[in-house]
Amino acid sequence: MVLSPLAQRAIEAFGFLVPAGSSLGVAVSGGSDSMALLTLAAGYSDAAGVLLKAVTIDHGLRPEAKDEARFVGNVCGAIGVAHDVVAWERSAQGRVGQDEARRARHAMLAGWAMRHGVERIALGHTRDDRLETFLMRARQGSGWHGLAGPMPNSVSPVWPDGRLMPLIRPLLAFGRDELRTELTSRGATWVEDPSNDATRFERVRMRKLLARMSPSARRQILNVMEGLMRLRAAVTKDALALFGLLQPAGPAGDMGLSLEARHMAGAEAWVRFVEAVVMAAGGGERAPRRDGLDRLLGRIAAGDPQLARGVTLAGARIWIRKDGFLCFGRAPPRRTVRGLDRIGAPDWVRAGTLLTVPDLRVLAV
Repeated sequence: MVLSPLAQRAIEAFGFLVPAGSSLGVAVSGGSDSMALLTLAAGYSDAAGVLLKAVTIDHGLRPEAKDEARFVGNVCGAIGVAHDVVAWERSAQGRVGQDEARRARHAMLAGWAMRHGVERIALGHTRDDRLETFLMRARQGSGWHGLAGPMPNSVSPVWPDGRLMPLIRPLLAFGRDELRTELTSRGATWVEDPSNDATRFERVRMRKLLARMSPSARRQILNVMEGLMRLRAAVTKDALALFGLLQPAGPAGDMGLSLEARHMAGAEAWVRFVEAVVMAAGGGERAPRRDGLDRLLGRIAAGDPQLARGVTLAGARIWIRKDGFLCFGRAPPRRTVRGLDRIGAPDWVRAGTLLTVPDLRVLAV
């Protein structure tokens, strides 16, 4: 079979993110982006000996979802890819917010992957998703870190459900229209989700705004994003180097490093390092609020005497020893929890995964 130029580019992108002979899960909703992901992943699977499995998440929020899952299952059956459907079993009733649905989706994806021995999960985000994300985050006042957009490789955002589960986005260099053209050329079809036209969703409004923008304007946004992503990669690499300097700092699994180490990296790398270590120490799913993080960084820089006794942030305890060692550990619980005999030790490996360096080769295929 002669591969199209797009399929050849896709195999190259998958090759950067998925080692030959490994296992890969693809999240497939039935829409054009995810069907293109499935089709192109199957091509890479054949070429690289990758064990491929597909999963569809049914949130149970739309009556069409079961038919869409059956459609995906039929396509997977035709191309020889194992397919599962995971349904969301909600205990609460009432309206579902987008954040709640997104968290549930990632938790179910991670759980499915761990049950089936899947080593990483591919998501079908495209170049169009990058542009939409930029406009959304710009409107929300996001800083440069967020404006860089979705990363080619990262870790599941849910904790502890998604502990150490890598996520990859091999289609970030591909436009939605060219992916649909590829599917059509293969005689493949996809599902049109009516919510993609519902202007009550901010992403849909941004999509319509992008449709009115000139190609040159869209290219300018991508150029800005790629510059920010290169900066993010460099900053993350420096922050990861700081993480490598952590040393045991106490019998409770605490860790720390000499304060002199902060001069080995730039200010932004220091911020990202402290943020990741605080999340690992505190065990929280979300990053600490930026105002709280900035106050902590200011106190560290000023040598605040209170840090000798220790301060808390996002479930973490941070203190400075007399020898100038900056230490991080799990803060004591604010109230007694029945049946809890001890406080769990921090999972320091998590800090390293939060500092995953993006593989920017994916953007250049």
